[in-house]
Amino acid sequence: MKTVLLFITLLFSSLALSSCTNDEGDNDLDFLTPDEEENQIQDQTQVQTQVQERSRSLG
Repeated sequence: MKTVLLFITLLFSSLALSSCTNDEGDNDLDFLTPDEEENQIQDQTQVQTQVQERSRSLG
């Protein structure tokens, strides 16, 4: 009886371990250079100023 329970436990644990892989892509991380980060900050500030200008013109 113990061997059957041990076998079932091993079977379920092997299924759990084999299903927990991340095969979606080799490089999932995006590395930003300082120039790219600065460009993103500038884009965000431009969008914020445009939103503020539009809200002033509407209100």
